[in-house]
Amino acid sequence: GVGLAAPQVGVLKQIVVIDVEDGNQYVLINPVITETSGSQTGSEGCLSVPGKSGVVTRPDHVKVKAFDCEMNEFELIGEGLLARAICHECDHLSGDLFVDKVEGELTDVDQEEDETEEGDE
Repeated sequence: GVGLAAPQVGVLKQIVVIDVEDGNQYVLINPVITETSGSQTGSEGCLSVPGKSGVVTRPDHVKVKAFDCEMNEFELIGEGLLARAICHECDHLSGDLFVDKVEGELTDVDQEEDETEEGDE
């Protein structure tokens, strides 16, 4: 996964950690999304719903205010995958899962991988 929200591991705090392999690991404490624009539609999965994925539309550009581990307030701007991850993880903090936003049916991750492999042949 690219992120984890504290409630996913039984910690009832408003904290998310995001690592989208851009060389940075983002820790957001008490994050608040202050601005969104654009849209992107793509497949999402989640450690809370193992083995399943689904198509979700999210903003393509997100601005979030949060605190870091030293409780310094900062603002983070995310685009593309980072924007998707911020929205996905912040949803966890309010009890929402990606399955609540899926367009169409959930698919088995194994089935999706099989279809991709068939398309590559």
